Amino acid sequence: MAKVVLALQKVQHRHRIASPRWSKPWAARLGPGIVDVNLNLHEGAVLGLVGPNGAGKTTLLRLMAGLLPIQEGKAMARFESDELKPVRDLRPWVGHMPEQVRWQGRQTVEDALMELADMRNVGEKRVRNLLKLVGLAQRQDDPLNNLSQGMRQRLSIAAALLGSPKVLLLDEPYNGLDPVASRAFTELIRRLASKGVSVVISSHMVSQLSGLIDRVALLHQGQLLDEGRMKDVEKRLGLEGRHRVSGDGRFEPNELEELNVERLGLEQRENDWTFTFRGDAPRVLETLVQNGNVIERWGPVEPDLVEWLCASTGLEPEDITLEVRGPSMVPYAAVGVAEDE
Repeated sequence: MAKVVLALQKVQHRHRIASPRWSKPWAARLGPGIVDVNLNLHEGAVLGLVGPNGAGKTTLLRLMAGLLPIQEGKAMARFESDELKPVRDLRPWVGHMPEQVRWQGRQTVEDALMELADMRNVGEKRVRNLLKLVGLAQRQDDPLNNLSQGMRQRLSIAAALLGSPKVLLLDEPYNGLDPVASRAFTELIRRLASKGVSVVISSHMVSQLSGLIDRVALLHQGQLLDEGRMKDVEKRLGLEGRHRVSGDGRFEPNELEELNVERLGLEQRENDWTFTFRGDAPRVLETLVQNGNVIERWGPVEPDLVEWLCASTGLEPEDITLEVRGPSMVPYAAVGVAEDE
């Protein structure tokens, strides 16, 4: 396993919200945020930070970027040595791409990036190399108003990379991207990781990150419910090894009795069916075909955020909501973060 470059140990940041009283109209109290988070970032690895809206993903990213203070806990890093040491200021070492950056105006791409580079004492050569890295070298003289959403995202990454960061934080980077731009963006992230950059991508879509991320962290209401390699997290949550097969006509589950298949779900419609199971997928498919079933499609079940949250918190699907919760923070009886197997 790659070495840990940044370790958060029991860190907390809770936003202060107004709580006025007649005697203290300016009074405030602690509201939502992140609590007791332990998280390691590995060199050259891509971590998917997933959770519903209001889970605390943006707060955690801003804390790791040094934009929000660590109220409790500490950050340890290997930025300047081979040993984990406390780090007071994360900003020189971390690049942060916010969810929304408004690149607009008549200013050119190169000029906009040069303005930011001057603030970090970065030279013109570095700027040109970054524009080439993110695929904007041919558009460096274009005004910002002429950029597509995908190009704006690339420019945001270039800005985040100005200081040659050890860690790159991307907040919902796929928002607004079409499939072509998404694929190009994914390839860019892979290239950065191959150069040793530790990348963190926040998203509320688990399946969107499948095939890109090396590890996944599940965040809900400010708490880290689980973290690790995706297959290990799925196994701990009891969601591994699931497959789904669909076909035409009628389907009789009794056909598979001898295969020791765990039945997870069956949708029998008028003209077709969908069967979800855990078991030996090739043998199931072979048996279905031999019995004359017409198979339309089959494959592994893609990870689903709602299922993950239900499995890790014990809540029912109807209790898992995408609405932002109130200021109260109630700990969950979660599975907890465990070591990879």
